[in-house]
Formats: sequence, structure tokens, C-alpha cells
Amino acid sequence: GMQEAMWPYASATVKQALRSPVSWVLLAVGAFTGWFATSAAILALDEVGAQGQPLTISTAQLVGVLLTLWLIGRSLDEDRLSGFAAAADASGPGATGRLLGRWLGATLAGAGLAVSTAFAISTSAALQSPDGLLLLSTSIMACALVGAWCVLLGALWRGGGAVLVVFLLWVLGHLPWGVAPFLEGLAGRMLGGLLPGPRAAGTLATLGYTSAAVAGLLLVTLAVSRPAEA
Repeated sequence: GMQEAMWPYASATVKQALRSPVSWVLLAVGAFTGWFATSAAILALDEVGAQGQPLTISTAQLVGVLLTLWLIGRSLDEDRLSGFAAAADASGPGATGRLLGRWLGATLAGAGLAVSTAFAISTSAALQSPDGLLLLSTSIMACALVGAWCVLLGALWRGGGAVLVVFLLWVLGHLPWGVAPFLEGLAGRMLGGLLPGPRAAGTLATLGYTSAAVAGLLLVTLAVSRPAEA
């Protein structure tokens, strides 16, 4: 079934993240950057407590997103050149299971790194730790959406090109869509939900927009996906 096809690819992607020095470098860079931003003299002392947690969460989400993009871009390029992937795509769920598995594995790895980075920052900067459940949910939303975009574009183009375009979309996702002059109203809010970007905690609207965007992008991916080329 589909789950049997997905899990080997998801597991392989998570294991790749654990083995790769890229994950550990991103963790170290994210922890240092967050510590520096909250502890050094770039903020007034009376503002550190108020701004520390938002800075921690935004830094953690960025680190998790970068790992998600790197994992998907690299794995899809490797799949494209792999004779094994081409043979697997020709049977059973094929490219559907492979692409969903890569997306799931990268999302889990990215969210895990984001949570680890946030707690490393809060510990090193002597800040109150963020709520673990909310941190995990926002990290999963951010990584799942950026991963869905990367899988879609990576299935159509080279993985490296997809990573660059999705990172540009991530930058655009920081704009306040839905508020003038950024497409005011419902259309702007929907565009903001579709674009990858940092996710706020605890709002059902954010969860709903993001979930719909992820599901829609994955469905489009499966509709246009083709077996990997040898």
C-alpha cells in the first residue's frame, strides 16, 4: 500500500539528516545566531525578555526550513540519477510513494531540528523555554509547507533550482499579505496561507490555511509526477 511505499523513503531521508554534517552545522549556527541576537548588545536590555522568544522561534523555523529544503533538493536529485529509484517508480505506487516519503521525512527532520535549535537557544541565552507543543506544531507547519513546494518544483525541475525558488518564496512569505498594500482582504490572506513563510502559534486560521495549502500542493505534485529518469 501507500504507507509501505512511503516509509522506506521517509526513513532514509531522516537517517540522511542524522548522518549529515549539514544538520549539525545548521544546529550550531542557529543556536549561536539566536544566542547572539538575544544576549549580545544588539538589543536594549529591557527588550530582550520581550523579544527573546519570537527571535528564538523565528530562528528555529528558518533553520528547520533550510534543512527541509536541502534534504528534498538533494534526495530528489539523487533519485533522478538512481537506477533503483527509476525501477521502483515503475512498479506499485511508484513516484507517488517516493515523493510523499521524501516530503514526510524532510518535514520530520526539519521540524526536529527547529525544536532542538529553539531549546538550545533558550538554554544558552538563559531565556524561558518556548511551549514545546506550540513550537513543534508551528515548526511542522512551516517545514511541511516549504517541503510541499520543494517537492512539487523538484518533481518538475532539478532539485537545486527548486530549492532556490522555494527559498525566494519563503522570503516573500514574510510580507504581511492581506493588509494593504499587499493584496488586502481575503485573497491576500489566502495567498499568505499558500506562500511558505514563518507560522504563528495557536491560530486555527493559520492551521487551516496551511493544511489546505500543503494538501493542495501535494495533490498537484502527484498529478504531475513521473517516474524518475535513470
